[in-house]
Amino acid sequence: MTFQCGDDTDKTLCEAITHEFLRCHDAFKEFEMFATLTVTKGPDRRLSYLAYNSYSRFIHYLYEFMLGAYCREHENTKATRGRNSFLRTDAYINHHAQRILTNKRTAILNGTAPDWENSISAYPENIPLDFAATLRGWRNSSSGHVDAERPAKKLSVFFRDYHMFLHMLYRDCMYQWGPKEGPFPDLQEITDFSIQLTETFIP
Repeated sequence: MTFQCGDDTDKTLCEAITHEFLRCHDAFKEFEMFATLTVTKGPDRRLSYLAYNSYSRFIHYLYEFMLGAYCREHENTKATRGRNSFLRTDAYINHHAQRILTNKRTAILNGTAPDWENSISAYPENIPLDFAATLRGWRNSSSGHVDAERPAKKLSVFFRDYHMFLHMLYRDCMYQWGPKEGPFPDLQEITDFSIQLTETFIP
């Protein structure tokens, strides 16, 4: 469905996008907690399982958030559907990741980066060309679809090779879409959800 910025469809899409980014944020904060415990306590299967699950959700929600942002930018709720649409969304995600990386490097080189920023050597000039495609693959296998390949796929390798770029995307979106001070946003039925206690409810 096509729409215009500011109309009712745009407003409800923004609510859905906000919801997805808040889920992404919650998943990442949960991952941080389990990752910290893993580092301090040492190898533990249950902690690894919990860290894997939260990081998988982080990947899933961030990827879906980016798809929602793509739809909004193109003013079409179905912009991510259709034959080979993944090629367009991959290019969109890669473009934004590269923009953030380039801006970060530029700020370091011209002396406007914060004091806590890493040195220029920490950042390559370009993102990996397969970043978005690999992100999409992990979104599908780690939390999107159940398949026999999941136990053998190494999320640790993805984290090592791509987390920097994933985290930059996440941080870049935080100001506009992340948690705000004040009342929690009204997301219609998402935040109106309640469990009606009836005699058929089994906790």
